[in-house]
Amino acid sequence: MVGRAMRIGKGVMTPGRMVFFLPALLIASSWASPLLAEEPPRPVGYYVDAALSGYPSLASMRQRITMKRNEAIRAGALDDPKGWVAISNVPIRTWSFREEDMTGKEIGFSQMIPYPGKREHAVRIVGKEAEQAEFDLAEMRNMLRADVKMAYAELSTVRTQTEVVRQVRAVLDQVVQVSTEMFAVGKGRQTDVLRGQVEFQKMREMLLMLENREKVLSIRLNTIAALPPEAPVPALDNLAEFSTEYNVEDLRAIYRSERPARQAIQARIEKGKLAVLHAEHEYRPDFEVSTSYMQRDAMPDGTKRPDMFSAMVSMTLPIWKKEKIEPGIRAMVAEREMAIRDEETLDAEAANAIGGSLASLSNFAAVAKLYRTTLIPQAEQSIHSNLEAYQVGKIDFPMLMDSLMATLNFRKEYLGMVGESHMTKARLEAAVGRELDGVPPVPGEIALPKTRNSNGEGR
Repeated sequence: MVGRAMRIGKGVMTPGRMVFFLPALLIASSWASPLLAEEPPRPVGYYVDAALSGYPSLASMRQRITMKRNEAIRAGALDDPKGWVAISNVPIRTWSFREEDMTGKEIGFSQMIPYPGKREHAVRIVGKEAEQAEFDLAEMRNMLRADVKMAYAELSTVRTQTEVVRQVRAVLDQVVQVSTEMFAVGKGRQTDVLRGQVEFQKMREMLLMLENREKVLSIRLNTIAALPPEAPVPALDNLAEFSTEYNVEDLRAIYRSERPARQAIQARIEKGKLAVLHAEHEYRPDFEVSTSYMQRDAMPDGTKRPDMFSAMVSMTLPIWKKEKIEPGIRAMVAEREMAIRDEETLDAEAANAIGGSLASLSNFAAVAKLYRTTLIPQAEQSIHSNLEAYQVGKIDFPMLMDSLMATLNFRKEYLGMVGESHMTKARLEAAVGRELDGVPPVPGEIALPKTRNSNGEGR
């Protein structure tokens, strides 16, 4: 790298020599990748697996599923029977068990038996709640996976953009040194030096903002992945362009068949239908079967009395229809209709998300291709032309700076566009309910520099 005193022999570097210096600097310094990392980049799958295995909310939902499964078992069980021990018809005058024929010691029990179908409905209702909890868990995993992918893509983008800005500052530093030395020997202008210094400090501000953003995103990625928040994030995979030729009808079909949130709502709808049937069964009585055994003492003259057995069936009388049964039915119907409306809302939101994501992906792909195939090559060619024009005095120094900054900013914008496409794809996967198969990078795409860790060091 050229030092502060960029001289050839004892002479100052002239604009003519700078024509050969700056292109070489752009190639050797700006577009070169950092040294290879000591360890391979950590893929997004590492963080996805860590999140799916260790995120606390998932463990909580698993316990909820276990709870609902056990509740389904309990829902099918009969109520505990009632047992009793009693004394019957004891005359209070003598408190004798032998004086009256109806006096005896009684033991008995009773069992409540619901109307046929009620227990089955109760079991199926709680079973649907367990099924809904399982789909809710799958949806949490689906959304968590998308969040991890978006955080990963954003962090990778910020790191590559940070590297571009560092390279910009390195180029500007050399340009400012050259313009300063040319001004010192009377071959440049002070305004050129000042313009270069201002741009150099502006790059410092941008770099500070990106470095802070990188720290924030590193903490977020670690937190989502259930890793220590302050743990350093090593090198990440570089993001590349990918095919966006998804069919909207196929994606909607995947959503309808695989989106866990939709399946959870469908379980709610089925539960609502069962709850309506269960509420309608309140018109039917429940039965209670009871039996008892009475032991009687012998008569005062020694004559034995036979023991006695009793049995009885009683039932509930569902007569409070307007005050109890019908409001219960209407409540269950409202719950079922609410679930149906929620499904329609989710369908509309998913259709909007799928259509919007596809439109965004198409736009991002087109813009990224425009940067890669047209804007960046043309801007680089403009640098060469402006250097030659600056050499013969046809353009001034600010125009040269503008072309240089445009080229480097196009590189930064290209990285941001590719990062946005990956984040949008993660949102699309969340909308349809599963991951979408990737495709190889687009042939001829620009090689991106390796990302760096949160300390700004290559890994």
